[in-house]
Amino acid sequence: MNRFLTAIMLLLTAVAFCDERETIRDATGKVVGTATTSGNKTIYRDATGKTTGTATKDGNRTTYRDATGKTVGTATKSGNRTTYRDATGRTIGTATESGNKTTYRDATGKMAGTASQSGNSTTYRDASGKIVGTNN
Repeated sequence: MNRFLTAIMLLLTAVAFCDERETIRDATGKVVGTATTSGNKTIYRDATGKTTGTATKDGNRTTYRDATGKTVGTATKSGNRTTYRDATGRTIGTATESGNKTTYRDATGKMAGTASQSGNSTTYRDASGKIVGTNN
């Protein structure tokens, strides 16, 4: 479950909302997908180009939908903290930003991973510190 939560959070935060395309890579550097943002909407695609979902930002709230358009979750930002909820509204985790580092916690408050930004690149690590992916 912790791996699943970390993967979900990585996808949820893989892209800052700016007009551009970002490449998402796994820990070995293999391209696993892309995220293309235009205005307030990001479209996520897998390595083959197939759409896997979208994220739409409205104020401090982002709504995530799967490839069929069904809402799968939300993220609500307040200050330096973001709360992630599933489609039923249940909290599944949080992210707290401090400088160039974001710390992710699961619903129980246990640390699930981190994201560190350096220039245009972000490195994602699991709770043990192992690199699980990057985007740039």
